[in-house]
Amino acid sequence: MESLTNMKIQLIRYHDLDNTNTRLAQSLNKKQGVLPPLGIGYIASSLERAGHVVDIIDAIALSLSKEQVLERIKKFNPQIVGITAMTPTFKGALEAAKLAKINGAITVMGGVHMSILPLETLQHDAIDFGIVGEAEESMVEFCNAIENDESYEKIEGLCFKKDGRIIIGQPRIVSELDPLPMPAFHLLPMEKYSSIIGLHPTCTIMGSRGCPYQCGFCYKTPSDKKYRTRSVQNIVDEIEFLIKNYGIKEIMFYDDIMPQAYSEALSKEIIRRNVKIKWQTPQRVNLVNPDLLKLMAKSGCRILRFGVEQGDPEQMAFVEKRINPEQVKSAFQEAKKVGINTFAYFIIGYVNENEKTMQATIDLAKELDPRYVMFTKAVPLPNTPLMYQAVEQGLIAPDYWSKYTLGEKLEPVTPLVPDADKWVKKAYRSFYLRPKKMLEQFLRIRSFKDLQKNIDGLIGILSFKMSEDAFTVIKKSAYEGRAEEFPNYSDPLLQITKLPNV
Repeated sequence: MESLTNMKIQLIRYHDLDNTNTRLAQSLNKKQGVLPPLGIGYIASSLERAGHVVDIIDAIALSLSKEQVLERIKKFNPQIVGITAMTPTFKGALEAAKLAKINGAITVMGGVHMSILPLETLQHDAIDFGIVGEAEESMVEFCNAIENDESYEKIEGLCFKKDGRIIIGQPRIVSELDPLPMPAFHLLPMEKYSSIIGLHPTCTIMGSRGCPYQCGFCYKTPSDKKYRTRSVQNIVDEIEFLIKNYGIKEIMFYDDIMPQAYSEALSKEIIRRNVKIKWQTPQRVNLVNPDLLKLMAKSGCRILRFGVEQGDPEQMAFVEKRINPEQVKSAFQEAKKVGINTFAYFIIGYVNENEKTMQATIDLAKELDPRYVMFTKAVPLPNTPLMYQAVEQGLIAPDYWSKYTLGEKLEPVTPLVPDADKWVKKAYRSFYLRPKKMLEQFLRIRSFKDLQKNIDGLIGILSFKMSEDAFTVIKKSAYEGRAEEFPNYSDPLLQITKLPNV
């Protein structure tokens, strides 16, 4: 049932606060830029289409303080506030929920973390409801139910509290993507978005959802269970809209993968419609070939971001990438031949690693010599194969993430390999501070913006810092002196009920 009146709903992307267990180097994370939050953009446009009045607070892009966020909440005075969170950013999202409760709003938590640990998340008094899986349809149905004073208990994907219990809904997946309205770009501060590796102005697009692969370090969201693509006509319509309305020069696809048939059809549609755009996307080395790469380059593909992860062949197999070094080298070579820049992702300090395997990763990175590279520290995020392996080896407590979510003051996850932080630092410096690489970067500078990006990157590497000291984090935490009591995770009185499929 559609909304009968115009209810106010505010959606928030909040600051990370401590970001304690991020895989990214802190010094580089601050320099990489900020991109639009597509998830809440889609939810906002879906809510608007249903007749609701929607506002988005992107506290990160706007650099808003806690007080400024609260002021915006009070000014808009929403009945419902939706907040998104990943696991390393959950504490910030919780603070945003507390700000919303100060103004008396109903709070709804979504995002990956909610789908991983819904029970623990909803034990916080500041979080009234949660949505697991993809939220566009569930959020609209929930808001309509609240507005019309109807029951929400059978809404698929909704989690809520009832009679002392926490009810966890079945994760929801949006089967057809084309009918979704494009993200509510008009509610976002589009002028604030940028990327250290993107042309300016840049924007993100999600052309597909889901991923059939099973990499050991990656949490499989409910969305991954079914791989779906939008029609290429629908995608290119959005690209043309962004060019016309915001002057976008480059599109950064947020897809997990881009299979050959999909990337071929997309490239042909861009060429057919003569759309002048540069674009980049994550990709797997086993999903490209020379002919496809030529077509992609012709359509404006400027960068392909490949997940390589490890340099040692045995470790590459252990992380379940289902690729081999020969495929990796071929993909990078063929991309360079057609003029597509490459970006390589690597993980340092994985389970079973040692100095030899970590050095092999650095050596492979230098041999591939991509335009850009990212080295991340292995972090056993919840419900990943890496987490289970780390638990088996006694490297992390099995209830670490439950306690983390419940608000216990914990040390950051201990590196799975001694000195992993130092190896990440060594990897970045070994790769980027080579005379050849520095000269290459210098010769590619074409504008003041290029110069600024190179300086930012250099500062991030030279002042390398993986994360803040644990005690500094605790001292800065929004929870110091405000500890709350939560039911114990193993409390036998806490009952969990699964809703049947609606």
